[in-house]
Amino acid sequence: MSVKTFPIALAALAVAFTAIAPSSASAWGDTGHRMIGEAAMRRLPEGLPAFLYTEASISDVGQYSREPDLWRKAGLVHDADRDPAHLIRLDDTGTSLAGMGLTDLPATRSLYEAALRAKGVDPVVVGYLPYSLADAYLQVTKDMAFLRLIALADAREKDPVKRAWLKAALRRRQDLTLRDIGILSHYIGDAAQPMHMSIHYDGWGDFPNPQGFTTAHIHWPLEGAYVRQNVTFAAVLQGMAPYAPCADEVQACVAHRLETDFKEVIPLFELEKAGGFKPGDPRGAVYLTSRLAHGASDLRDMLGEAWRDSSTMAINFAEQTYRDAEAGRIPDLYLLLTGDS
Repeated sequence: MSVKTFPIALAALAVAFTAIAPSSASAWGDTGHRMIGEAAMRRLPEGLPAFLYTEASISDVGQYSREPDLWRKAGLVHDADRDPAHLIRLDDTGTSLAGMGLTDLPATRSLYEAALRAKGVDPVVVGYLPYSLADAYLQVTKDMAFLRLIALADAREKDPVKRAWLKAALRRRQDLTLRDIGILSHYIGDAAQPMHMSIHYDGWGDFPNPQGFTTAHIHWPLEGAYVRQNVTFAAVLQGMAPYAPCADEVQACVAHRLETDFKEVIPLFELEKAGGFKPGDPRGAVYLTSRLAHGASDLRDMLGEAWRDSSTMAINFAEQTYRDAEAGRIPDLYLLLTGDS
């Protein structure tokens, strides 16, 4: 039985959250993030660049999926900008502390932060996960656009010196692509952990609590040691959904996915209250396996979308695309790629 959600006054939240430091909790820990990255790579749709299907690439993405957590505690300027990328505080109605839902967020992070400040809320405290996800997706799409372009240039180039440069450029771009997929994987994984979508990010907190949900700090114990001890990679793979790419604009697709993740906040707390995460109870493992599988499915789908969209992404200041290059409307691909103009 689901608890009825209740609105919480944004003004009160603004006061409460300005006194709280950003959470240092990670989603899933190293084990869970690796599972999401590797599972998605093992279930890629057909037709993507061949190097993405290799064992080395699968392993690399799994390792790179940990990166945004490894960045933490680098220093004030770095941490204040990057730590809020992992989360967004939504109240129990699914409304952001900027006063709007996920589908109504401003087009840019700058506008979003301006809306938060207008309500007296510190953007560093409440997070910008939808924007970090959209940014990571667009970066992977840009990588893939250049993978297409380099391959086309190599196929057309006759000069052996230029072809050698193009092969080195391809290797570099492949390495960058794997790293950037790992970053996207991390933020998709964060979103799949429901507490990253909520004001109740580490237990219910100091909010109205008519259902008596736990106020203990359950965030890290569940996604760290519990996942390592109770969730298997095979079960995550088996739990993935069929490939289902989104056809909308990137921020609309991100909003839709995050709305689905947000709906799991109350079920997680209900399961914890019912004892589902206690030793010997299988329900907790089943639930967190489903969440990891969901994150892997979302990542797999976004990678398919990125490859699709890469053919029409701008590749130069003239806003030409791979399709322009393919049609011969860019006379010197080598010159474009080297930048020696």
